[in-house]
Amino acid sequence: MSEDDFEFENEVRRIARLMWPSTEFQGALMEDGRERDALFESDEFINIIECTTSRSKAKAEEDCKKIDQLIKKKTAKYPEKFIRGWFITKHEPTADQRTVASKYHNKIIICGFDQFRSKLIDGRQYLSCRNQYPFGSVRDPESGSYKYDLKYTPLDIFDDDGNSFAVHELSNLLNAGQRIILVGDYGAGKSSTAREIFRTLEKKFFEGKNNRFPIMLNLRDHHGQVEPVEAITRHARQIGFKDTDSLVRAWRGGFISLIIDGFDEIASAGWAAKTSTLRKLRFRSMELIRAFIRETPEGVGILVTGRTNFFDNPRELREALGIQQSALLLELKEFNSKQVREFFNNLGWDDDSVPEWLPTRPLLLAYLAANNLLAKTLENGFASGPAIGWHELLKRVCEREASMEFGPDALTIRQLIEHLASIAKNSVDGLGPITPDQIIDAFREVCGYTPDDKGSVLIQRLPGLGSSQNEDGSRVFVDKDFAEAAFSGVLFKYIVDPYTSKLQPEFWVSSIKPLGSDITALRCRTEGIITGQIIAALVHSLRSERCGVLSASIVMVAKQYKVSSFGESKLFIKDALLDEFNIDDPNIDFHQIEFQESVFSSVEIASDLPIEYWPIFRNCYFGKIQGRTGIKDIPSEKFITCSIDEFEETAKTTQAILSLSLPLSTKVLITILKKLYAQSGSGRKESALYRGLDSRAQELVPEIIQLIKREGFAVKLQQNGDIWLPSRNGEIRRRALKILSSPTTSKDTIIIQSHNIE
Repeated sequence: MSEDDFEFENEVRRIARLMWPSTEFQGALMEDGRERDALFESDEFINIIECTTSRSKAKAEEDCKKIDQLIKKKTAKYPEKFIRGWFITKHEPTADQRTVASKYHNKIIICGFDQFRSKLIDGRQYLSCRNQYPFGSVRDPESGSYKYDLKYTPLDIFDDDGNSFAVHELSNLLNAGQRIILVGDYGAGKSSTAREIFRTLEKKFFEGKNNRFPIMLNLRDHHGQVEPVEAITRHARQIGFKDTDSLVRAWRGGFISLIIDGFDEIASAGWAAKTSTLRKLRFRSMELIRAFIRETPEGVGILVTGRTNFFDNPRELREALGIQQSALLLELKEFNSKQVREFFNNLGWDDDSVPEWLPTRPLLLAYLAANNLLAKTLENGFASGPAIGWHELLKRVCEREASMEFGPDALTIRQLIEHLASIAKNSVDGLGPITPDQIIDAFREVCGYTPDDKGSVLIQRLPGLGSSQNEDGSRVFVDKDFAEAAFSGVLFKYIVDPYTSKLQPEFWVSSIKPLGSDITALRCRTEGIITGQIIAALVHSLRSERCGVLSASIVMVAKQYKVSSFGESKLFIKDALLDEFNIDDPNIDFHQIEFQESVFSSVEIASDLPIEYWPIFRNCYFGKIQGRTGIKDIPSEKFITCSIDEFEETAKTTQAILSLSLPLSTKVLITILKKLYAQSGSGRKESALYRGLDSRAQELVPEIIQLIKREGFAVKLQQNGDIWLPSRNGEIRRRALKILSSPTTSKDTIIIQSHNIE
C-alpha cells in the first residue's frame, strides 16, 4: 500500500468516527482472513467501508464484492440491525465504478471523498445560511441593515515589526493552521476585514482549493457562554442551520477555519463596578475564547478580532485570550489618502481632493457617505464642513453603540462620552488619561445607576477611547477631533444653562480647540442661542475661581459665533491655556477682554486688525506669535510683561513675500499657499486670503484662487461664509511646502501658470 493510500484511508476512518461517534474506537480489522478498510458497528447499525485512490473498474469490482460478502454475513448474524456498505473513491467516481456499484441494488453507496465528507457537514448549506446573517458590526450606516455589500477597500495590516499582510495572505495563513489576533481602533474596519477573509476562504472552498470552510461567530451573540459546543450550537440556530450537531463535529474534526469577531463585546457575569477587578473581569470575559483556542484541533486556523483599547497592553491580551507566542498579533490601520480615494471610487465617485478635516476611519467615512455629507464632493466641494460633519458623526456613532444592546440609549451614550471628554480636559493635551474609577463614576452620574454586566462592556469599549500607557486600566481619547466633538457638547450645555451646571472646570488645563468651538457655535445657531446668552455664560464662568480654561473656551465660541462685542465691563480671564488663538476678524472687538497669567501655544494677529480691537495680555506666555516679526511689531499697551519664545520668521511674512523678485501674481499665489499650508488652523475664510495685500494684489486673488482650486491645492467649503480647506493629498501638501521653502527657484507647474495671470 502506498503512503497516499494509507493517508487516504486514515482520513476516511477519521471522518467516519466523527459521523458515528458511538463507534469512535473502531476502524480497520481482519474479517475472514481478509483486511477490511473499516467496519463501524453499534447497537443499531453496521457500516462497512472500502476506500480506494484507484479509478479502475477492476478495483471497484473487487472492493464491492468484499463489501457484499461481509454484508451477507452480518445480516445473517444481526438481522435486526441496519447494515450499509460504502465504497469511497478519492476522486469523483467514474462511470464504470458507478455501474459496478449499481449492481448491488442500493446495498452499497458509492461516493467520492468530498461527497462522503459532506455527510459529516454540508459546508455549502452552512455558508448559504451564514451569508444571510450579520457579520459583526458591519451595517449599512443609513438603514442599519446587515446586508451592506459596499466593495471592500483593502486596509493596511501590520505586525510589530512593520511587516504588512493582505487579506489573501491572512486567508492562506488561516488555512495553513495559523492563529491570528487582529486588533484595531473603533471603526477601523475589523468586522469588514474579517468578513472579507471569510469570503476569501469561502470562495476557495467552493472552488475546491480548500478542504476547510470558514465559520464566523459574532461574540456579541454569546454573552455568558463559556463552552465552545454551546456557542457553536447557538450560532447554528441563529443563522438557521438545522444540523447543529454536524457543525460541532466539523469543528472538532478540523474541517473548518474559525473566525471569532469582537472579543471586546462579551459581558461577564458578576460585574461589581470595582476597578481593582477590571483586569480579572476582562480575563474572565475571555473564557469562551480561551476554550475555543484550547479545544480547537491543532492545525486549524483561528482569527480573533477586537478593539485595540480593550486590554491595557499586548501581554494582557495574550494572557487573557490564552494565545501562544507563535500567534500573529496584527493591527489594522486607518485609511491613508489613497485608500480614501479608493473608498470614494467604490461609492461611484471620483474624488482626488479630500479636505484635511475628513476622518480616515472606514466606519466614520461610511457614516458621512450614508448621511449624504459627501455626496456633492466633486461638484461643489464639501457643502458641509468639519463642524456639521463631526456633530453628525458623533450622533451616529452613539446610535451605533446603542444598537449593540448594551443598555443605554444613543443620547445617554453621547452624554457619557461628553462627560468623559470634560474629564480629559484635566490633561494638557485634552485626551486623558481617564482612570477606571472616573469612568465608572461618569457612568453612574450620567445613567443614574452603577454599570451592570452589559454596562461594563460598554464602558470598556467606548468609541474613541484607547488604552493609556499606564498599567491601571486608564483610557485616553485616541482621536483629537473626536475628543473635541465630544467636549463641544459639554460647553454647549454650559452656555445654555451655566447656573445649574455640575462641571468641575477648575481642574481643566486644556481649553477648547478650533473644531470644538466651531461645533459649539454651530449648535448655538441651530438651537437659536442669542449673543446675550453666550456673554452671560462667560460672565458667570468668571465668578468662579480657577475657571480660566472654561472662560477662554467660551471666548473661542463667541469668536466663532461672531459676537461683535463683549459688553461694557472689563472681563479678566486668568490661568487659561490655549493651543491657538487667532485675532483675525476686524468685526470682533476684543478690547474688553484681558488675559492674565495665561499660556498660548500660538497666536495669530491679522496685519490689518485695528489695535484698539486687540485684547490685553498681562503676564502671559506665548510659544509663537504669527503675523508679527518682533517685539517692536506689537504694542506694549496690549502685551504687558509677557514672555514670547518666537515670532514668525521675517522671510515668511506676507510683507516679505511681496518683496520677492517675482511677478505679482506669483507672490499672491505664494501668500495664499502660506495661509493654507504654513499657518495654524485647518482652513481659511476667503476674506482672510485678501488680508495683507494692497488693492492691486487683491484684484488678482479671485483668479489665483481658481488656479489653486483647479490644481487641487484647496477645496471650497460653504459654511457661514466661504472657507477654503487645504488638500489632504500627501503629494499636493509636499508640493505646497516645497514651494514655500524655495519660492524664487521653484519650477512647480502651478508657479509657472501663475506667471501668466495679470
